[in-house]
Amino acid sequence: MKSWLFPIIQTAVVVILLASYYAASWFGEQYVLRAEPFDPFDPFYGEYVMLQYPDLQTSSVTDDSSVYFTLKKGDDGYAVIDRIDNESFFGAIEGSVYGGSVTAPQLEQFYVEQGLGPQLEAAQNLQVTIDVSSWGTIRPINLQERSE
Repeated sequence: MKSWLFPIIQTAVVVILLASYYAASWFGEQYVLRAEPFDPFDPFYGEYVMLQYPDLQTSSVTDDSSVYFTLKKGDDGYAVIDRIDNESFFGAIEGSVYGGSVTAPQLEQFYVEQGLGPQLEAAQNLQVTIDVSSWGTIRPINLQERSE
């Protein structure tokens, strides 16, 4: 095999992974979630805000398990759960349910600029803007204080 073929394949794989991450913004829908912070700092990764979402609740799935869900814009402009199921379906976001609250790994942490974490934790009323692709990839875009 040619010595230049392997680096080209490696580069192509990295480009495909990056493109799939940003494709959520290019081809997906944008939602705004109401959020509440509960932890501002990690000594290894820097400052981030751990988030929970009061509008992402379910009573149809009661056990602490993996779920698949989609979002829709609610009457007040914030995203709510549209469909939730224990079985995977196209366009679903993979997440989990703990005590009736639904979350996804991409939604739990939001890394912020150094020094901004404690300020956001004190705010208590936050909103997160996310892009969701039609195949279920989430890309958090913005975290800011809600103006209500």
